[in-house]
Amino acid sequence: MRKEKEEFYQQATRRLLQQIDKMKMTDDQRRMARRFTLLFRNSFKSEAVKHATFDDQLGKRTDVFTYPSDGFCKASCFAFMSAMDSSDWKLMYISEIWTYGPHFFLYHIPSKQNFDLTADQYTNIGISVPYELGRPERLEGKETASAQRFAIAVADYVNSIQQGGM
Repeated sequence: MRKEKEEFYQQATRRLLQQIDKMKMTDDQRRMARRFTLLFRNSFKSEAVKHATFDDQLGKRTDVFTYPSDGFCKASCFAFMSAMDSSDWKLMYISEIWTYGPHFFLYHIPSKQNFDLTADQYTNIGISVPYELGRPERLEGKETASAQRFAIAVADYVNSIQQGGM
């Protein structure tokens, strides 16, 4: 990744962590949210995680993702919400009515804030996400498949790091 993109990506990650620090959460919830945010954001850069998450949909064509968080909105939101106390979070969806959609993000109910793990896939090219178009969404059945593949790939990613593989 080019240096400018990497700096933008790291800045976006820091903004997410700062947002978490200001949200209405217990200390344990905050620590967990920070850990998952860092873990997911780091794993978005892994080709192995991309292939494991998207091969069923794209074959080996993950080269269509030119920025680390591209394409991860649904899988990472669902995995994040599942790992956290899901009664505090709503999965939100912006349909294809938005030129750049569909897009998934989270809404933290106690803080009344949108939390978007992958907004920078748009903001890095100067596009603002129209959160006001978002509507609550539920993922069921096969819709959860990419989130499950993502969660398994992230676990494999962590294991490989712990074993010195990445």
